[in-house]
Amino acid sequence: MIDIVGGVFRDILFYGQTHADDVVEMPGGTGYNVFAGLREIGIRANFHCAVGDDWPFESLNHVNGKSGIFVCRNEKDVLAVYRGVNLHLPIEKIESKVLFITLECGADVFEQYAKQVKNSGGIVILDPSPIFEWQDRYADLCDILIPNEKEFESMSLSKSKKVFLKLGEYGGKFIDDTVEITKKVSHKGDFPLGCGDAFDVAVIRGFMMKDKPEKILETAVELGQKASFFRGSSSAVIQAIKAWKSEEFSQPKNK
Repeated sequence: MIDIVGGVFRDILFYGQTHADDVVEMPGGTGYNVFAGLREIGIRANFHCAVGDDWPFESLNHVNGKSGIFVCRNEKDVLAVYRGVNLHLPIEKIESKVLFITLECGADVFEQYAKQVKNSGGIVILDPSPIFEWQDRYADLCDILIPNEKEFESMSLSKSKKVFLKLGEYGGKFIDDTVEITKKVSHKGDFPLGCGDAFDVAVIRGFMMKDKPEKILETAVELGQKASFFRGSSSAVIQAIKAWKSEEFSQPKNK
């Protein structure tokens, strides 16, 4: 079991130019997408989140106010982000020894949840997005970091941390002290929005399965690139996992 703390957004995705060819609306946010991905894999998670009275999707924890909104065009141009009630997330008790958390709900929420887990001897896995919430002292509260390249460049880490670095179309990298392992993407699709969150799901799964870092990285890059062939945010993560599971099950078993 794992606890997840992160953002939930009404993702409004435009495809085309000024007069869009298509508009898709779905639940999103890194917190939600990772929760949905782990659920698809079969990993039980407690999701600490907040949505407003206007939330049109599945039942989640309601807080009075407006839900967060994320607006993007062609999965490349972010037009607007409104965090809404994500910034009013109530602090709840962590039930497991592993926490995956983002900075989508604000720095104060991150600190309170991370300290709760560390004080109980647990593990904190952080996706440091949005990076403007990051402070270098937060590194002491983290065991594993999953930033993208720009986020990593903004971080000053005084101590060695296990880092699974998202390199987008170039793949990913594992960094731990003097150890560096790089895995390149073999092919990529046209829809990058869900790739980073699919990468996160694979890192969490690999950690919980106690896989070696090179195996975790290989799966994370594979799952990320699969997501690039499916439109959407949470939908791309889920479809990538379904495709990956189908391939896993179709592999011949070693006798």
